Amino acid sequence: MKICLVCEGSYPYIVGGVSSWIQQLVNLFPEHEFFIYSIATNRSMQGKFQYELPDNIKFVQEVFLNDVYHTQPKAIKEDSLKNLEPWQFDAFTKLVMGEVEHWDSIFDFFLRQEWPISRFLMSRDFYSITQNIYNRNHSMAIYSDFLWTMRSMYLTLFHILNNPPEQADIYHSVSTGYAGIAAALGKRKWGGKMILTEHGIYTREREEEIIKADWVAADFKSLWINYFKNLSKAAYMKSDRILALFNMNNVLQIELGADPIKCDYIPNGIDVTKFSSLSTKENVDSFNVGAVIRVSPIKDIKTMLYSFDIVKKKVPHAKFYLMGPNDEDPDYYRECLDLLDDLGTKDVFFTGRVKVHDYIGKMDLLVLTSLSEAQPLALMEAMAAGKPCVSTNVGSVRELFEGSGEDNLGRCGLLAPIMDSEEIAVNIIQLYENKQMAIDFGQIGKRRIEKYYSEEKFIASYRELYQMMGKREESWQE
Repeated sequence: MKICLVCEGSYPYIVGGVSSWIQQLVNLFPEHEFFIYSIATNRSMQGKFQYELPDNIKFVQEVFLNDVYHTQPKAIKEDSLKNLEPWQFDAFTKLVMGEVEHWDSIFDFFLRQEWPISRFLMSRDFYSITQNIYNRNHSMAIYSDFLWTMRSMYLTLFHILNNPPEQADIYHSVSTGYAGIAAALGKRKWGGKMILTEHGIYTREREEEIIKADWVAADFKSLWINYFKNLSKAAYMKSDRILALFNMNNVLQIELGADPIKCDYIPNGIDVTKFSSLSTKENVDSFNVGAVIRVSPIKDIKTMLYSFDIVKKKVPHAKFYLMGPNDEDPDYYRECLDLLDDLGTKDVFFTGRVKVHDYIGKMDLLVLTSLSEAQPLALMEAMAAGKPCVSTNVGSVRELFEGSGEDNLGRCGLLAPIMDSEEIAVNIIQLYENKQMAIDFGQIGKRRIEKYYSEEKFIASYRELYQMMGKREESWQE
């Protein structure tokens, strides 16, 4: 079976999180042939893979969003543009209005290679479509600003639509957004089935970014938010199965337009045996706090540093290890180092890329201060290693720490609100002062991973799903 994994802003360029999940998935299914359709921002990333690709990944189809700005002509003669057919005009009007029932018409328009992107965006038809919407909903804004916002918005989408994935039996997207559209486009062009595994909720994440963004004018924030909602609705509509990592995200997907009949969840899976023989602490009197992270704003490393400074004042012999790549956002990394200098906190170590297995056994506890997560593998691996954890209350972390449904094993970690450095510090200190609590948390966390989040359950669920989708495709071809 040939499976196309569709990624946006992750594998194979970025380490951790979704990328680690993809690497795990491919390695666990050597019987299938995979290829990667990877969407990134800049062509400067071309070929700069952060993973050694498994043998069953046959190739990577790279698509760079910024390419579109370098390939479009600056001016096009109006007389070289033909008018849209009425059905096409209606389809694009519905698209820009946020009504997604005409996506097949949009896909077919681009699959037929009728026009270059620039021809459509500079055409009278696009001008007419945007002018009608402007008059109806945005007439208080400056029209030229509105028009160029619409052009820049759809330029990126149309670039994806001009670059469909290669042929596969299953298109498995790991997010909605542009990745979801690409997977749906592949399904439309080649047939096959589409699976969507949404880790975080893409629409919510983009909404949070846009609300905070200074590059989006206030008049157009709602326009961008609705645009990304529209992309997600299209992915939900075209998917044959819609998966989340935990039940609460299924609820959010349904609220955003997913068909409940298609929805289910498959948790991350951890191979507990890999954590059964880790190196242990050399100095039993030390207090080592670790964090497996990427140094990026979404992980909120600054809050972590503030909390470490508080802990250090209470526990002078504490040491802090931030394990993971620090080159994803060099400016943010520099800000973190500057903050550390300003605080004067000692014994804080940014290790860079390391083999986490060489460190995690030497930690007394693990910390996560993310602003947003789905089901963090870093915490799950810490639990598999029998380590107590402290985390912000994001994604499914409460469920990981406290259980849900039939899981009555008990608590294995302490939660704090996002950006609350004082509460995070209080929780770390509490586990330092209460050794028995720390031991109990470690044991409970390990049992929870073994019972509810094993790699065996993960493999069985996806094997069944792939086989079911593959059989449907074989039946369809017959």
